[in-house]
Order: sequence, then C-alpha cells, then structure tokens
Amino acid sequence: MIRRLALTAMVPLVLSGCLMDALYGDLPDTVRMEPGIHALAGLNSPYDDFNAVAGPPPLKMDAFIAFASNADSKGQHFTIDTGRLRLLQNPYPDRRQARPPAPKLSVERYGAFSAIPFFSGNVRGPTPLFPPADPARVYDEPFPPHMTRGYLLTEEPLPWNGTGELPGGGVWVFDSDHEGRRNLYLVDTAGDVRPFFGNRADSDEVYATYDFKRHELYFSSNRSGKYSIYRYRNQGGSLDFAHWLAEPSRADGIEPVEEFVSSGNTMAPFVHDDQLFMASDRPGTLGGFDLFVSIRSENGWQAPRNLQEFMPKNVHVNTLGNEFRPSILGLGLKNLYDLRVLMFSSDRPGGKGGYDLYVTALPEEVR
Repeated sequence: MIRRLALTAMVPLVLSGCLMDALYGDLPDTVRMEPGIHALAGLNSPYDDFNAVAGPPPLKMDAFIAFASNADSKGQHFTIDTGRLRLLQNPYPDRRQARPPAPKLSVERYGAFSAIPFFSGNVRGPTPLFPPADPARVYDEPFPPHMTRGYLLTEEPLPWNGTGELPGGGVWVFDSDHEGRRNLYLVDTAGDVRPFFGNRADSDEVYATYDFKRHELYFSSNRSGKYSIYRYRNQGGSLDFAHWLAEPSRADGIEPVEEFVSSGNTMAPFVHDDQLFMASDRPGTLGGFDLFVSIRSENGWQAPRNLQEFMPKNVHVNTLGNEFRPSILGLGLKNLYDLRVLMFSSDRPGGKGGYDLYVTALPEEVR
C-alpha cells in the first residue's frame, strides 16, 4: 500500500529595502544549487530505474515520484514504481559566499504505482498531463534565519498525494508493449485505460509531453524507421486530456518536427517553458544517448544542442554511457530567479547497476 504523501513547497523569499539590509546584512538575493550530479540513491537498484517524473516545484519539496523499473522482476520486465523525493535547497547569498550550498536530498522507494495498471508486457514512460490551476496565493514560509515576504506563483504545484491523483481532466500517460508494439495509453481519474489516438499497428509510440504555451503535444515514434519527435497542434487548446487524447479522428493532424530530424534516434521529449529537452544518439554525442536541448525563438525551435555545452566544468550531465528521459522541476515564482532541477537516468559507471536516476541544477544559460 502506498503511503500518503503531501507536497509542500517552501521557498526563500528576498528581502528588499535599505532597512532590511541594515538590520540583517547581506540577505539572499538568489537561489542556486552547487554544481554537481546527485544520485537518487534511495530509488536506485542493481537493475534499471529510469523515466522518472515528479511534481513542481523543486525547492523544499516532499514529492511523489513515478518511474519505470525492472527491479521487482529482477531485470525481466518493466513496471511503474513510486518513490518519495525530499529536496531542500537553502538560499544563496552570493555576495558573501564563494559558492552555493549543496542540496539536501532524501529519497525513499515505495513500490508499485496502483494508478497505472499492470500488464503482461513492459510498462514505461509515466507522464502526468493535467490542466494547471490559476494560482491565487503566494509562497510565504520562511527559510530560517532569514525573514521573508511573499512572491506570487506563476503556476500552482501539482497537489501530489500517495495515489498520484491528478486534478479533474488530468490523465497519466504511459507506454506498453502488451499488444506487441510499444504504444501510448492514458488512464483517467476514473481508472479507465484507452489507447492514444496516434498509435499505429506498424510502429512504436512512446514518451508524450505537452507544451502549455503553444498547446502542442509531442511524442516519439519510429514510424519513419528510426525514432523521431512528432507533434500534434491542439487547436482550441482544450485541456480536457481525458477526452481528446483518445479521439482517433485527430491522428491526421500528427506531423514530424523537422527541426529535430537527424540521422540518429531522438526520444523522450520534455517541454518546459521555451525549451524542449530530449535524449538522442545523433552525431555530436559523447557516447550512446546524450541529453540535448532546443530553445524556442520567434522563428520556431532552434537546432538541438548538446546539454553538456551549457554545464559547468567538471559537471558531466552527459558521459560515454547513455543518458535518458530528461524532465525539469521548476520553481514557478514571479520576480525571482527560477531554480530548475534536471532529473534524468543514466547507465554511467559508479551507479548501483543498469540505469540509475540522477538530479542536477540546470544552468541559467539554458533559456
């Protein structure tokens, strides 16, 4: 039985004004994480643990995580497991510290995710799609010993609990090969499972993500003979995912994203604001699959760049091994630098075995 988890978010809030500076000295004016790659040791096993997603924001969070793992079957097939991630990143008063403090991580593994059904085949790629709430509150809880003031939210955090329950109209999307090919499915809040409208009998469809700014759905498919990223433009912008994601008549609107086409395979897209992250073995990788990012401009998506180009020296997000399934946890506050945490999986040396889960701070330059 999955224990009930509550997501709480407490953020350092910036003091302004001469009086506050006079009283308290150099107060934090930004939030940054010490550069480094941090293994989610409490979730990782000697087998494969990857495809992780969690709810925003990443600062002092107590969050439910869903991820794919073959640990229970000792490497035989993948199911969706759950875990609990607690991350505390203290404020960074960069006027008086040489470097940001390290994050405090606590990770626990809980077991099978009951909201996504068990199938005879492999089940991977869990993704929550839900209509964002219109935030009407502030975060105003303190980080001792600093006094704080409230900042407005730009988005309401997902109200996680131990069952992974989503707001009305929300669905969990996942892929399964229980009918032969890897295809996408959705399960709504009533527990009904339906196939994605873009599934085809002659190809594999995996890893869905949604661009809430432009109302576009992205996913990976090998219908061209290799994995590439495809897009569906959601005309009208309906966020009733449980309704339209299963409408077969929409399949004619699927198109390849030409900006991302390469001679290699490109999978696991994830949209956050004006960036689209992906895993690819295209030319220019350090080895196997690497993480890439495309930044949106007024002319559309730019050519993908290896994410390692943006990382600080000696912080190796990409390695000679494989890096896969990037996802971003964003802070979501107005008028405060948005610390973003990148979560991904890798089979790099030094892990517990197979694919393991990792987090790192995303550099400010990725904008």
